[in-house]
Amino acid sequence: MKKYLLLAIVFFFSSLFVHPANAHFLFVYGEDGKVKVVFGEGTDPDQAQFLGGLKSMKAFTFSGDQKKQVKFEIIEQDGDGWFETSLDQVGSIVNITCPYGVFGRGDKNMYLDYSAKYVRFPIQSIAGTKPSKDLMLDMVPSFENGMMKVTVHFMGMPLNNAEVSLTRMEFDRVDTKSNDAGVATLDARTRYIVRAKHVVEEGGEVEGKSFDEKRYYCTMVLDLGNAASSKVESVATASQKEPTTKSSSRFKPEPVDHSYDDFPRGVTSFGATVHGGKIYAAGGKSGRAHHYARSYQNREVWSLDLAGQKWEAVGETLGLQGLAIVAHEGKIIRIGGLEARNEEGEEHALRSLATVKSFDPKTKQWTTLPSLPQGRSSLDACLHDNRIYVAGGWTMEVGEDSEWATDMLVLDLAAGELKWRSIETPFEVRAVAVRAFDNKIFVLGGIDGDGGPTDSVHVCDLQTEQWSSGPEIPSDGGMKAFGCSAVSVGGQLLVNTYDGGVYRLKDDQSGWEKLHQLVQGRFFHQMVPVDKSRFAIIGGANMSEGSQTEVVVMEIVELDE
Repeated sequence: MKKYLLLAIVFFFSSLFVHPANAHFLFVYGEDGKVKVVFGEGTDPDQAQFLGGLKSMKAFTFSGDQKKQVKFEIIEQDGDGWFETSLDQVGSIVNITCPYGVFGRGDKNMYLDYSAKYVRFPIQSIAGTKPSKDLMLDMVPSFENGMMKVTVHFMGMPLNNAEVSLTRMEFDRVDTKSNDAGVATLDARTRYIVRAKHVVEEGGEVEGKSFDEKRYYCTMVLDLGNAASSKVESVATASQKEPTTKSSSRFKPEPVDHSYDDFPRGVTSFGATVHGGKIYAAGGKSGRAHHYARSYQNREVWSLDLAGQKWEAVGETLGLQGLAIVAHEGKIIRIGGLEARNEEGEEHALRSLATVKSFDPKTKQWTTLPSLPQGRSSLDACLHDNRIYVAGGWTMEVGEDSEWATDMLVLDLAAGELKWRSIETPFEVRAVAVRAFDNKIFVLGGIDGDGGPTDSVHVCDLQTEQWSSGPEIPSDGGMKAFGCSAVSVGGQLLVNTYDGGVYRLKDDQSGWEKLHQLVQGRFFHQMVPVDKSRFAIIGGANMSEGSQTEVVVMEIVELDE
């Protein structure tokens, strides 16, 4: 369905209103001759129902000193929604302003205000750009001596101590055809995506709803020609990462030829573990991103004998995604997960479960273990010294706001009385990888409660049970380490992110080094050890290529010094 509207007009979508619990932001950018406005976790369109909260959104474009409002078209396709207009209808800059309103999470209510900016054309066209009078929080880019600077403005004035993050994307592949003169035009450019946040500790009331603080978010997408430098500098704080240049490590992962069949079904967000010479996998979701139904969730438990070739279904479980499984004393233990209770085409009815079950592959029977203190999904777990460690995730319940987890849960399977205990975490994150290494628990990547995809690493010392920040994963691209996977094998901790990089934690744990670049990146997959020096990568998806069913096996080889 398509409707035309002026963005200055109020949208009557109140019956579809959904809070931005998934860390949604407003983005405006150019693609395929169009300017698109999306409200999601990234620049990919999200569910159309999320547009209902944008009732106060207005759009303006600038060409020189001339300012005008922009007429956009609402597009709905397969449940996703976005706004778009022709690229030739806008000038060099497009500004979007959207006071969102009051949003509650846990016991805190906050007022949200979103801004979005799109800047295009060569660098010289943005020289002298001034902050917008329409945007509460704004960013002004500039270039000096090959360096990009971003000046953050709040209510038209320069702002110190703003939180700023940046992603750089290279458009290095363009497929086209030559014209009658044999000429093919290739759009070689660099895209920067910058995001800023400012919090004002000020309470108040809007439309009868009180709030404790105000949060302002601004995103800026810059499409620049190849004159743009790869060197980037921010006026506000920006995280520093190690370069992802070719590794000089003494370790090298080498692909291993094998005869294993492809993963039996294209799924993401499943659990996997290895026990008794077999890989076990359970749960997971198929279908398009952000679309949920009972039929999309896998109910089988699969097994692959590492001495064999074929996957086989060895059991049945509840259809779940965002769960974890671990192995202990011949049993496969299933932890938490998200259950879709709606059918295809129905309004989503999603619930995080607290259930913990143990599966015996010999008898095919499930037994009940103590439940988590509350439902949790989008988590991960690992086993260390007879203890299960569960970290990350959130609680989803039909009709309620999502509640982010603020603790790591521990279950001692060797104790006389099985009971979960809690270790408070100084972070909120989900879609993570959790692994034990060097008597520590590493919580890797994911998406955080305030921003978006993150490369952060959180480390819990199991002797003191104190948390510290580990070195950031030096991934490339806007997805960062969202939906990453990790494995401890051959005395090394490895993580694989959506950019296709395989990174190794350095011996002194001061940073990461890139060991290998996969031809096809994936996320929401699993890495599992298959012997003392080999690991397998299974499942997951790539946004361009879809589900990844090929099983990749690699061996960590230590080179002669």
